[in-house]
Amino acid sequence: MPKVQDYDKSNIERAVQDVINKVESYRSAELKYGVPKSTIEFKIKHPDHKNTCGPSPVLNEEEEVILVNWILETARKGFPKKANDLKSSVQNFDHPRKNPFNNNRPGDGWVKVSGNC
Repeated sequence: MPKVQDYDKSNIERAVQDVINKVESYRSAELKYGVPKSTIEFKIKHPDHKNTCGPSPVLNEEEEVILVNWILETARKGFPKKANDLKSSVQNFDHPRKNPFNNNRPGDGWVKVSGNC
């Protein structure tokens, strides 16, 4: 499996903009920002490519914040949530977006935490 490098996003954006605006060459942007030439080239050729691994999220940021706050608040009060509670909560969210869940309910794999892509 290839090694995934974690470059500073602002440096990547600046390098890409400098090359697009012809302020820097690929090589000079690579040296200036510490971002490989191949990464700069890829970002220019594929501007809409997502930067995360796995499928796109089903919940939006606001829904995730609500869910996290609910989990933390109930745990603080002495009522930690189990995986089934989380799945039921997500199932009850009013999100008309298309999702891969059966009957709008996430499966066990959705609940598991993954450290790497």
